[in-house]
Amino acid sequence: MRGTTAPSSSAEDTAPPRRLVDRVRTVVVTVAGAIGLACLLGWVAIALTGLSFVVVTTGSMAPTIPAGGLAITHDVPATELHEGDVVTVPRPGSALPVTHRIVAVEPVPGETGARSLTLRGDDNASDDRDPYVVREAGLVLAHAPTLGSVLVALTSPVARGIAVAAVGALVAWAFWPDRRQEEDT
Repeated sequence: MRGTTAPSSSAEDTAPPRRLVDRVRTVVVTVAGAIGLACLLGWVAIALTGLSFVVVTTGSMAPTIPAGGLAITHDVPATELHEGDVVTVPRPGSALPVTHRIVAVEPVPGETGARSLTLRGDDNASDDRDPYVVREAGLVLAHAPTLGSVLVALTSPVARGIAVAAVGALVAWAFWPDRRQEEDT
């Protein structure tokens, strides 16, 4: 004779359903943790690959890279540069580099590995006034419009302060004692 067994009851079956606040807390903490992990992994990947971010502040490379755009560069030897490449090089007399397209590459007499680059912004009618003599340059691998402006805004002191306060509040909220557990004890 076969008997039927009654479903066993467990603590989960008898526990009251989780409150909406608990579910929201779990989702928010999980999403914030995933964003934090993605940022950390991105930072490690950038550090290991030698990539750099360059925020384009003028419109000289429009429409290819408009003002406020973000360029991702990788330093390469000057001997590997070609006409048509978009590069970021130091600008003599300025703390800010220039990001323009190469229109001519010439060897530098007596300096093996150095190259003289004639550059021009895509939106400029003429070449830059002086050539740039470099041993290496940041070759632009990819670019995105407006992301530079977003990155600048996110790294401002106000945005950093808000981020620190938000992370602090999130950590406090994640570890805040649950009233239900306190009432049960």
